[in-house]
Amino acid sequence: MSEGGATVSGMPRSPSPVSTGVQAAFDDLEPLLSDVTFVVVDLETTGTRTGSDEITEIGAVRVRGGEVQAELSTFVSIDGALPGHISRLTGIAPDDLVGAPSLGEVMSTFLEFSRGAVLVAHNARFDLGFLRAAAASTGHPWPDPPSVCTLALARRVLHRGETRGHRLGVLAAHLGATVEPNHRALQDARATVDVLHALISRVGDCGVSTLSELRAYDGRLSPEVRRRAAMTGSLTEGPGVYVFRDDAGGALYVGSSGAVRRRARSYYSGGDTRGRMRTMVGLADSIDSVACAHLLEAWTVEEQLIDSLQPPFNTRSRSPRRGWWLTPPTGRATRPKVVRTPDDPAAIGPFRRAEDARAAWEDLLGVFGTAPGSDRWAALAEGRDSGPLRDLVDRVEVLAAEGAFERAARLRDRTAALVRVLSRRQELAATASLPEIVLAQPAPRRTWAVAVVRHGRLAGSGVVPPGAAPMPVIDGLRAAATTVQPGPGPFAGATAAQIRNVHRWIDSTRTRIVSVEGCWTLPLDGAHTLTGWATLAESAAAEHRGTGLVSAR
Repeated sequence: MSEGGATVSGMPRSPSPVSTGVQAAFDDLEPLLSDVTFVVVDLETTGTRTGSDEITEIGAVRVRGGEVQAELSTFVSIDGALPGHISRLTGIAPDDLVGAPSLGEVMSTFLEFSRGAVLVAHNARFDLGFLRAAAASTGHPWPDPPSVCTLALARRVLHRGETRGHRLGVLAAHLGATVEPNHRALQDARATVDVLHALISRVGDCGVSTLSELRAYDGRLSPEVRRRAAMTGSLTEGPGVYVFRDDAGGALYVGSSGAVRRRARSYYSGGDTRGRMRTMVGLADSIDSVACAHLLEAWTVEEQLIDSLQPPFNTRSRSPRRGWWLTPPTGRATRPKVVRTPDDPAAIGPFRRAEDARAAWEDLLGVFGTAPGSDRWAALAEGRDSGPLRDLVDRVEVLAAEGAFERAARLRDRTAALVRVLSRRQELAATASLPEIVLAQPAPRRTWAVAVVRHGRLAGSGVVPPGAAPMPVIDGLRAAATTVQPGPGPFAGATAAQIRNVHRWIDSTRTRIVSVEGCWTLPLDGAHTLTGWATLAESAAAEHRGTGLVSAR
């Protein structure tokens, strides 16, 4: 420790990584714990109250991959007196603080030292509370970094009764730390480093490999179940689909990920707090996987497997054609049909419930006056004429002006829902109408993920290797892609879920349109022109439900 100043020793920090726009599968590709930079910090203070007590010493150690990169140690000058019992506990004398850097100087040094790192402390609420207050009092913005509390982590990781409490000294001795804490900041920070590494080692075989998994770790899964994380060792590492199976080989749960092995291991960390997932993991006897070129292919395969296997722990997507549709009246009929699978290209939907579809028809009939002809119905469904929707919006305002607030509120909610249904229908239909669109996204390791989509369905997928000329590879993928003939209904035979996956993939990151066959547009007067009103209406419903405040203009 240098007299009158902070001591920082070690290697200079590497520059922060630059974002490369790689596809959103990188939420699955969160850095491994071995690639995370931690700054382990300990403070000595004049007391326990952040508002009135002061920091007397800061010690911090920056570590990454188990290696110490740098250390920081400094006394801090204080305005008040150093209590005698604190001096006896820590060995810090009042003379040690004479000429020490001011709190503002120390905070500048510490914030630079810890920039971009995850903060770790034993009883982080105490240390980070003082640091946050110190930043505020000295005019330094607090960066609010992610943090790990080794006290809380030890309580979750260690078995009940394994240690006599969770004080730093007890844990350091129990976990074999090479440094004995002594109530001095740097020494205690070094001991906390050893405790952190020991706790990470404890959970490494339980599916914990990333910071989010470490912070979410829950010790309630039995050790026997946790040991089954070894079953994930044979799974594909990249994008794909994983299937948990019971001892009879039956599918329990199907999922997809951009990093299958890591995602499957995470179920054994106990971080998923859903009770049904805990039950599923306890029943799983094996796991298998299907490698895919990218997430769009993984989502497609996932839905196919869920549809065919009907795994009991998948509560969503077990019916890819769920939803209800209004099909226009035909022949002598004066009312539309409410169906599950529409054949008519002018069908309106999907609605979540059959009664929602029927209510939409009653509202539309009120503005149509009589059952609309096929041309007028198709114009509304396809977005060439959204006049009936605007008439419904106007009727909401008229009812409110007349004081019929409850009727206005109900019509407002139904109209907003109908706007959403028609807007989504028109967006999905626009993609389904395209004979082909070829999309490309930047992917890991300087590759490109390519998707060939035909009439809303994934027809081919692949990866352009690093350094390869893209077009020959893409031309080969197009030639090998599945031939898709347009089918019946508004989505040319595709399901809403299939097209939504395409849109979801496009929106996940920077996506290039390599080529498109057909005209990919939305109608000028489509329902999307009223989505702003629908948003206001939904906000009004959430805030003022039942109060009579129904205006959404």
